[in-house]
Amino acid sequence: MHADSVISTVSSHSSVNSRQSAISNFLCRPLSANDQLWFEQLLLRMIVSNALPFTFVENEDTIAVFEFLIPGLKLPKRKVIGGKVLMKSAQLLQENIIKTARSDTDRVTATFDSWTNIRQEHIWGVVFITTNGQSLIWGAHDISSERSQTQNVINHIEKLITETEKNRINIKAFVSDSAGEYAAAR
Repeated sequence: MHADSVISTVSSHSSVNSRQSAISNFLCRPLSANDQLWFEQLLLRMIVSNALPFTFVENEDTIAVFEFLIPGLKLPKRKVIGGKVLMKSAQLLQENIIKTARSDTDRVTATFDSWTNIRQEHIWGVVFITTNGQSLIWGAHDISSERSQTQNVINHIEKLITETEKNRINIKAFVSDSAGEYAAAR
């Protein structure tokens, strides 16, 4: 078939079917509020797991790909991804950690460790380990300005106990090699 005949065939089909809606009008529906939240969470996970900057969502090539796949979809701006979406994701992650730790009927083990980050700040971290071996990152604290090593460790553990009791998480043991590291960091 020649190019001229293909064009005339397409043109004749177009004029006959001009009263019909294009199929692309049926492919995309507006996202519900729940779908929008889920899409934003998936987009954030994609950005983080691929080590992309938040500006990825404002890149014209990225926008073109999403527009091609889902016409009419508006990507959230980088400030939304780095603000509201990231905060919501962190909140959901923390809620999941609490739920998982709380549901461990045999209680979790709280482990501590300390390290110095790239900015030479001394960090003290807490990880819960469930009875099935799952690690749950509870948090990290900058301890650079603290002077009294033993008392500060006791204060952090007491604060941890208060937080976990408030969240109905039961701790069966504390494991740490940080006391020596904590003191050495001073």
